[in-house]
Amino acid sequence: MNHIGLPGNIAILGVSGLLLFIGAEWLIRGSVNLAGKFGIKPFVIGLTVVAYGTSMPEFVVSFFAHVVEDSDSISLGNVIGSNITNIGLILGISALIFPIHIAFQSIRNQSLFLFGISMIFYLLALDGTISRAEGGVLFTLLCGYLFVMYRTPEIAIESFEEAPESQNILPLTTSIALVSAGSVLLSTGAWSFVKSSVWIAEQLNIPKLYIGLSIVALGTSLPELATSLVGAIRRESEISVGNLIGSNIFNILFVLGGVSMIKPVAVIEPLLADAAITPSFPHMQFLIMIAFGLLLLPMSFHRNIIGRWSGFILLCCYGLFYWQLFSAE
Repeated sequence: MNHIGLPGNIAILGVSGLLLFIGAEWLIRGSVNLAGKFGIKPFVIGLTVVAYGTSMPEFVVSFFAHVVEDSDSISLGNVIGSNITNIGLILGISALIFPIHIAFQSIRNQSLFLFGISMIFYLLALDGTISRAEGGVLFTLLCGYLFVMYRTPEIAIESFEEAPESQNILPLTTSIALVSAGSVLLSTGAWSFVKSSVWIAEQLNIPKLYIGLSIVALGTSLPELATSLVGAIRRESEISVGNLIGSNIFNILFVLGGVSMIKPVAVIEPLLADAAITPSFPHMQFLIMIAFGLLLLPMSFHRNIIGRWSGFILLCCYGLFYWQLFSAE
């Protein structure tokens, strides 16, 4: 995309982000209708179809970046950055619009599980590569997580109760068309999104990891952002907590696990410093991702509410993340 220059590539990023959002929405709506027609229980639909659908932008973008463009850093940064964005930006904005009332017990186990798999993700990455076998471990943990949620319906994330609203409304052919069209839009948007991101990173001498942590992560988090904002405006913003925790879990186990099973993911990115290429491991970014997940526990424990001050703190922490990221350059 050299011939269109920087403004053109930035415009393509915006259009591609819109395609990712629309594609994910169509895929989710069509899939939920199909699952409902086959008699799948509502909470199972939420835990599988909806969580899978909201993570598809991250997966498709990571797949194209890693497998097609050979840009492991964008794929890795997309997962880490999306998890930080989901909590810091999206939950922060939702809490600012309307305080989120959430029972501590309802998110404790999910938050602790998210912390546990985040630590496993970090430990697996310390040797510089997420291998196929390690990706298989992550994907197996996802299967175990879904099995436990299926066998323990009382801990199923309540936010997915909104999923069945569209069940049995759309004809079968329409549902299939939505799934097909959504998949095409996701693939097209992901391809152009990654191509433009790589070009921008190369032209501006920005490490691809940082592009993945920022621009790409924001673009792939659009479905979660839209869902949470609508919930906050309707004063049903508590649904966003379950959605965001579930999305973060899927980002690690489904997106990274699935992509690394296809092809090992290199974690260490070579950076040019003082005319010499030196390896760089993103320790700080991993630790920030883990810390954001842990912030949910004390915030919800206090009076079982994530209030506006908590939302403000999350947004400030998200701003500090960006400052830390780019001030190091």
